[in-house]
Amino acid sequence: MTIASQLDDLTTALRRTRGRLLAPLDHRQHQLPTDPEVFVDDVLHYVMDQWAEDLREEGHILQQDLGWKDEANHYPRYELRMAGGEPLHMSFTGDYPRSLYLTFSKAFRRNDQFSDAKQVQVQLRVSTDPNILLHGLLEGLRNVGKP
Repeated sequence: MTIASQLDDLTTALRRTRGRLLAPLDHRQHQLPTDPEVFVDDVLHYVMDQWAEDLREEGHILQQDLGWKDEANHYPRYELRMAGGEPLHMSFTGDYPRSLYLTFSKAFRRNDQFSDAKQVQVQLRVSTDPNILLHGLLEGLRNVGKP
């Protein structure tokens, strides 16, 4: 299974997650917390847990890499094992609260190794609204490989 087909399967599950979680925007929640751990716990982990649930129904495993620690921004990294595909690392990076990226890369045995040749990066908006994060993920994955 190629990385492109793995991303297509991820997008399909993400659409179900978004459809399940879609809720009206709460305009009172636009102020970002000063502590990045609050953002990670309240938004990133919530969205990723919901996405993992939908992926699990299709026989895939998405779990947080608890051995990974980003001291500056507290952004997490996840490991994805798709049925019939190669393991992928999904690393959130950026400079909280200014930037947020999700990089998909081929996983190797050693956690400090990654492949530039087999990686895709999606830029996301930092927001306390999970719907905005889900929309950014869908749009980013949909536009992978487009000029």
